[in-house]
Amino acid sequence: MKSFVKGRGYAMALISILAGWLVSCRDQANPILPPEPSIRLIEVRPLSVIALQDSIVFLVEYTDGDGDIGFEDADSAVVYLTDERFPLTEQFHVPPLAPDESPIAITGVLTVVLSRTILQDPTAAEESAVFSLRIRDRSGHFSNMVQSPPLIIAAE
Repeated sequence: MKSFVKGRGYAMALISILAGWLVSCRDQANPILPPEPSIRLIEVRPLSVIALQDSIVFLVEYTDGDGDIGFEDADSAVVYLTDERFPLTEQFHVPPLAPDESPIAITGVLTVVLSRTILQDPTAAEESAVFSLRIRDRSGHFSNMVQSPPLIIAAE
């Protein structure tokens, strides 16, 4: 009976050591995310639009270490989309993406739709435009800035 308990003790110690090693490997492979949001531009479509008519869709992947992206107050901006020709910045509201006061890491994709854009020079047949985008969380942290490829804005 003692040898069984002794053998079981060694087995338990080995399992504990193995579990600790696996946890430490997991932590090294998946470092803790910072509280500042981070974004990556996945897609912009279409790459050519008619001024004052067509919408532009931006697909943005986000990651936030403490999950505080989005506001209950509809007057609070989260997404800042800048037309670099002017610069002119449009602001967009996003509702909370995680429960308030729950510091969990979140990741996902935001779809940002710019309903229309204009020509900077109203006499031009077309212009090239680059848009930059960043997001802000409830703590006031801003993400990195991403830029679109050049888009063509045509008169008609």
